[in-house]
Amino acid sequence: MAIEAKPGQSIRVTIKKTINRDSARKTLWRLFMGDKVVAEPIAVRSANFAPLPKRRGGCIWTKRPNKVHPKLDCGDMATINATPQALKDLNSVAAFVDVAVQ
Repeated sequence: MAIEAKPGQSIRVTIKKTINRDSARKTLWRLFMGDKVVAEPIAVRSANFAPLPKRRGGCIWTKRPNKVHPKLDCGDMATINATPQALKDLNSVAAFVDVAVQ
């Protein structure tokens, strides 16, 4: 499926079926994090955690917060900016998403 979007346009990505490939899920995580509506609650949650450096066996160890990913369920939508790399990524996961140019 060729996407009829040009770089610089805004596109709406909707998940149409369950994602069963890990590589496709990671690609969609990366693309969905470009939408501020999707990324903002995750950034707020991550801000609650402060790195806690402590001495352990003579070395400084820092406990860092876990990486939090957005849920990718059927019907989830994100508005992303169409870059050449994003269009290439969307073509690789075209079986799982619907793309509409805004």
